[in-house]
Amino acid sequence: MQNYRNPLIFVIEDNPVYNDLVTGILKSKHFDNLRSFRNPEEGLREIQQNPDIIILNYAYSGFTGLDLMKKVHQTRPKVTFIFLSGQNSVEVAVSIMRQGAFDYIVKNEKAPEYVVSAIRLAISGEKRQSVRRGLRWGAVLLFLLILFLFIVILSLGLFSDQFRLF
Repeated sequence: MQNYRNPLIFVIEDNPVYNDLVTGILKSKHFDNLRSFRNPEEGLREIQQNPDIIILNYAYSGFTGLDLMKKVHQTRPKVTFIFLSGQNSVEVAVSIMRQGAFDYIVKNEKAPEYVVSAIRLAISGEKRQSVRRGLRWGAVLLFLLILFLFIVILSLGLFSDQFRLF
């Protein structure tokens, strides 16, 4: 995810009522960087905008949201996918999650709030990973600095009589 504070979110939902409902809830929760699409082809045409999160349906006419996720992940592996679907199949949900989806939410009256929670969880997880990467690099740099200082001190002691420790 490139932008933690205001992630670019694509909502790809073919049901206009549900599309408006999800985008409205997200806007009310201050996720303002949204693009809404009524079909996957529209979303794919705009993929060069580099969305951070894509919320999509599982079943579209002609192909599945899983097909879309695989296609996008070929060129943009860091995009977070949250499936929002009427398919209430545990097997489908598990399969999609194993193939890289962040979450699978079944459409019901609480689904929009679950989507908001999933987005917040995805953002916090990305922040945590970024902090860990920073800490790892910091530890490596500290080790190299200590090693460099040790070498300098050792070389001063070996090549100078006035700095001899023994």
